[in-house]
Amino acid sequence: MIGPIIFILILAFIVYLAIAVRKKDGNETYSNKVEYGDSFNNETDETPKKKIKLPYRVSDSVLTDAEKSFYHALKLFLKDRAVVCPKIGLKDLFFISKEAGNDYMKYFGKIAQKHVDFLLCDPLTMKPLCAIELDDFSHTSKKSFERDQFIGKLYKDAGLELIRVSSKSGYTANEIEMALMGVFDKRETVEPDKVDTKEHDQTPICPKCNIPMVMRTASKGKYEGKVFWGCPNFPKCRETVSSGT
Repeated sequence: MIGPIIFILILAFIVYLAIAVRKKDGNETYSNKVEYGDSFNNETDETPKKKIKLPYRVSDSVLTDAEKSFYHALKLFLKDRAVVCPKIGLKDLFFISKEAGNDYMKYFGKIAQKHVDFLLCDPLTMKPLCAIELDDFSHTSKKSFERDQFIGKLYKDAGLELIRVSSKSGYTANEIEMALMGVFDKRETVEPDKVDTKEHDQTPICPKCNIPMVMRTASKGKYEGKVFWGCPNFPKCRETVSSGT
């Protein structure tokens, strides 16, 4: 008689432990959700889900009033001669040549947070033709003056023309024409400082990047199999020199 009673007590104790363990696991799961800040999915079955929106909104315009005025006047004058690209980051416009070596991040940091107001590109190749910066009253400070000096040298050394235009509320076609004078007549007027294209060991120097070129072999196209000199900065720089073979 005692045997069945003991068996029933043991069974009841096992069931009690199973229920206690299950309840404990459920509490730990809820606790972990709260502890790790699951703000998007920490609702229980009894509470309705609440969607939290990120604090981003779309600007009414990416250009200031003065920039919009200049942009429309520029488009009207250019027609289909060039593509107007506003607000282009300098890190997307320029690349840092391999000659910078270990100073790559130093030079990248100088342009990482800067942009140009407008960039004119060839409509077929999208090759940059010139850059345009609207100068307002903010360019009169000492810090802005030093920045403008660096930017000016950057464009000059890289071989891209930078045109500075005073910022104002409106622009005439004549003012746009005067600012862009020569850009479409001589697209190669602004060049980097001239360098010798060969060193004493007969290795050509890239005329754009001023570094020794490397021997390459065309892998496809009508020049497939042909050997030529190419810039190490390819594809950012596509300068080539015939190998003479």
